[in-house]
Amino acid sequence: MIYKPMNNNLHKTVMDELTQDGDSAFRKYQDIYVGTRSISSLVKYELLTSLVSPIPGAIGFFLRRLFYKKLFAKIGDGTVIGPYLTLRCPDRISLGNNVFLDDNVTLDAKGEESHIIVGDSILIGKNSSLSCSSSEIHLGNNVSVGSNCYIRASRAPVKLGSYVTIGAHTVIISGNPSYKRLDIPMMKQKGKARGIAVGNDVWIGIGVKVVDGANIGNGCVIGAGAVVIRNIPDYAIAAGVPARIIGSRKD
Repeated sequence: MIYKPMNNNLHKTVMDELTQDGDSAFRKYQDIYVGTRSISSLVKYELLTSLVSPIPGAIGFFLRRLFYKKLFAKIGDGTVIGPYLTLRCPDRISLGNNVFLDDNVTLDAKGEESHIIVGDSILIGKNSSLSCSSSEIHLGNNVSVGSNCYIRASRAPVKLGSYVTIGAHTVIISGNPSYKRLDIPMMKQKGKARGIAVGNDVWIGIGVKVVDGANIGNGCVIGAGAVVIRNIPDYAIAAGVPARIIGSRKD
């Protein structure tokens, strides 16, 4: 099949940025990893992420606490950053007070419109990833994200309220391509991007999947392994594939 591009129907992807003609590989690296083409920012990024990031123990904690303030848009008081933190475009990332990032966490804010804003008293577990593509991720206060979780905002924001507990291996992804056209690859079709909002005082169990446009209200409980494809009202208890309401905390 031969695809004939039609600009008004195309969605620009990160792949387009990586493969477009005219920019050198070096410039593309700066755009995707550093977020700016400033040479001083590049040098600072390379030195700190390559030399300070892998250092274990208390020495590593102290050095990252001291020097990473030069990378992030903001780092609050009492923040602990574990080793092997993967950073993309750190000047678009803000961390509140008393944030704990466990080992091997990824914070990726690539895309000119992307931002990651993390509130106070946040735990992000080992091997978890917060990733943007021309959108934003907002975490309120007192949020616990379990290990091996993946939160991605693509063309529409993901917003979590306060006092939210997220079990390990949970996936929350906003944005969907369209599949209606046959003359345009699905990854390039604009589709719909409605975003995801999670209210306050929410418990999301292990291995839950939340898709674009599915909002979870205040006080909800989402059972382990559920796939949330539609809105869940306040104080509902939901479980299953797809998730359905099986009770209420008010009963």
